[in-house]
Amino acid sequence: MARHKKNHTKRRHPSEGMKSAVAYTFASLFSKGLAFITVPIFTRIMSTSEMGTVNLYNSWQAMLTVVATLSLTYGGYMVALKEYQYERDQYESSVLTLTTFTAVIFFAVYSIAPDFWSRLLGLDKSLLVLMLVGFLLLPATEFWLARQRYEYKYKAATLVTIGSALLASAFSIYAVLYLQGSGKAAEGRLYANYIVLYAVAFVLWIYIMVRGRKFVSLRYWKFSLALSIPLIANQFATQILNNSGRVMIGWYVDNSAVGIYGTLSSVSTISAIIWSSINSSFVPFLYRNIDDPEGKKKVKDLSSILLLTYAVICVMITFLAPEVVRIIATNEYMAAIYIMPPISAAIFQNAISNMYANVLLYHKKSSYIMIASICGAILNIVLNIVLIPLFGYQAAAYSMLVAFIFLSYVQMHVSRKLHCSITHTNETVYDDRMIVLIQWVMIALSAVAIPLYDFIVIRYMAVCFLLVASLLLFRKSRSSM
Repeated sequence: MARHKKNHTKRRHPSEGMKSAVAYTFASLFSKGLAFITVPIFTRIMSTSEMGTVNLYNSWQAMLTVVATLSLTYGGYMVALKEYQYERDQYESSVLTLTTFTAVIFFAVYSIAPDFWSRLLGLDKSLLVLMLVGFLLLPATEFWLARQRYEYKYKAATLVTIGSALLASAFSIYAVLYLQGSGKAAEGRLYANYIVLYAVAFVLWIYIMVRGRKFVSLRYWKFSLALSIPLIANQFATQILNNSGRVMIGWYVDNSAVGIYGTLSSVSTISAIIWSSINSSFVPFLYRNIDDPEGKKKVKDLSSILLLTYAVICVMITFLAPEVVRIIATNEYMAAIYIMPPISAAIFQNAISNMYANVLLYHKKSSYIMIASICGAILNIVLNIVLIPLFGYQAAAYSMLVAFIFLSYVQMHVSRKLHCSITHTNETVYDDRMIVLIQWVMIALSAVAIPLYDFIVIRYMAVCFLLVASLLLFRKSRSSM
């Protein structure tokens, strides 16, 4: 009876780790969801060209932040928090000094030829200054949030994440409405959004520096750079795969095309949030069972079920593209709904890559992930250079699809070869033939959606069938875990 009572008490009081994970997941989904929910507002109060400026700014910022922060805000930071368990304050202020130093270098390089950088990036000089300020301040927020997550201090972090997202969205909408028709709505939206984020980051920057009071430490810097520098190429290549299409559309077409492409691609990336949740749940299961003779079969079955479930979700979103676009955008965007199938298919290929990258990470072979990402990014750039001038901005979607298919096959081949070599077996982690079958059926169904956009009844029947199938697959995956 006492044991039952004790277990009941444990169930009623979840661990700090579990509460922290739930809180951070909710905060992340809330902020990403809020960004998507506000899209219908902005597409109705901003022109496609103004939307393009915002998309272009966000794309350049995502790519350049990796280099400007030396990738110090990524995975290596967590390792350092464990390594310097009793020196975290000092370590944190020291690496923040390092990112501040790199931000100052970026500002100096920009100051030499601001007109050149403005023409190259396709952004007004005022927006480039805004971006440079972000390189200086935003690492403080990233460092603080990462440490809060590491130490299971979720309350303040959740409040800051959700509060910042709400205020930034509210200020952005107000700024666009105030500047509507002035030609400065895009700049107003970006400044309003980032002023909120920078204000929070500035407070945290001061807090970290005052608490740590260790500004220069070659020991900390050497340790951090040894972990982060190998990640720069991988992170930069990943950002190129995700954002180079928008940047090159800006070069070869115009900002209006960037606005249309970026807005519609954001619809397709709804499924990426779903995959992030699926993958984060699958990874612990994979690592527990990858070397277990009885668990290997479960890994093969569950991985196929999860990918099949995700494929159904991606296809379902593709079939509903016309309705989704009518909700989030205006008629100006409807002519471009035909780029959603290849974008959705490309995002699914990335899920396959993640599956195989998980195996490489398990065997501590992350350098192979970096090499594959760089090759995929180069292929994407070359295809965009060739195809966008010939076929217009729609070609960027197909370039991304081809690049991600290439990446998925490289990851599959390398991960299979390394796993067999390390384990001295011919047994693969996943059912590769099934995954390839799911991959090409998904691509084919996405292509089928294009001619069916004019046939509402057929599409709705297909969506109902896919919905039932996804629910059945989800139940099966739950029972497998």
